[in-house]
Amino acid sequence: MENKIRVASGVKKIEVNDDGEFISFPVSDDNFVVRFYHLMDGIGERAKEIGSEIPEDITGKIEAMEKVVAVEKETKREVDELFGDGTCRKVFGDILPSMDLFVEFFGSLLPFFEEYKQDRMRRMGKYGAERTGSSL
Repeated sequence: MENKIRVASGVKKIEVNDDGEFISFPVSDDNFVVRFYHLMDGIGERAKEIGSEIPEDITGKIEAMEKVVAVEKETKREVDELFGDGTCRKVFGDILPSMDLFVEFFGSLLPFFEEYKQDRMRRMGKYGAERTGSSL
């Protein structure tokens, strides 16, 4: 008889559009989680900067909009780099997402990370020194 083990990989798979496409990401990969939070913080900062730099009336202010587009293109590239090529197309369709859409996207993913963190704490609690008899 062969001995086997299976370890839960902690990969979340989420449907992101009406065509049944999904994204997946490893909530158990601490490196991914750190990169996620860094990118989310950066997106929040960029969104604030754009909000303060763009005049209310952008008529004739093509330079300002070109700056916004450049920031959004870079953000799209970073999101696709983190989650996998084509993520933005799956989530947002064939558009260049505005910064508020990126903020909404990251905000909608936060509960998955929080849920995993709570599950992880519960699982790790099973292995406390009192239970295992360890003095470490």
